[in-house]
Amino acid sequence: MILVTGTDTGVGKTFVTVSLLSALRKAGVKACAFKLVETGCNPICEDARKLSEACDAEHPPVYSFKEPLAPAVAGELEGKEVSPERIKRAVSELAKGFEVSLFEGAGGLLVPITWNYTFLDLAKELSMDVVVVALNKLGVINHTLLTVKACECAGVRVRGVVLNTVKRFDESVETNHYSLRRLLPVPVYLFTAPDSAGSFARELLM
Repeated sequence: MILVTGTDTGVGKTFVTVSLLSALRKAGVKACAFKLVETGCNPICEDARKLSEACDAEHPPVYSFKEPLAPAVAGELEGKEVSPERIKRAVSELAKGFEVSLFEGAGGLLVPITWNYTFLDLAKELSMDVVVVALNKLGVINHTLLTVKACECAGVRVRGVVLNTVKRFDESVETNHYSLRRLLPVPVYLFTAPDSAGSFARELLM
């Protein structure tokens, strides 16, 4: 079981997750991907929809909220109580029968699912490995190092970092990959287009 997290919101987690899943399935690996908690579902949960289409099966989020806010905030505004135990049970059930099961988080690693429970807590309690998706732009070095360090401190294994480079934002795009490879103790993969995932998907996820 693998948690796909991001260094921030809007870094391309769903795009990368779908691409990794597609590469694995093309290689004959029995795999699927799921969105456990999604906000900004007004009315459609777009991330869950894309992952369901990639899996060829309908998998709605365990919790969904209308407002595009952190789950703890959105849940409180809607008067919905979120149960981490329910989410953990869902993870165990959804993972059955798959060689690789990808669970996409919401935002970054420390985004609160409830006011005292984060996606890092979920990964730690379920012994999930983590894949970090980072957007190749200025600031990514700091954000990525902090995310990986948080996992290390919690005893959570990071399989690797996927540096999303589908768009050129600034000059740092030329050096971020090199810098992160020098600074991190985990593999850093350069993601340039959906078909580029095939070159490292098995190495990263199997």
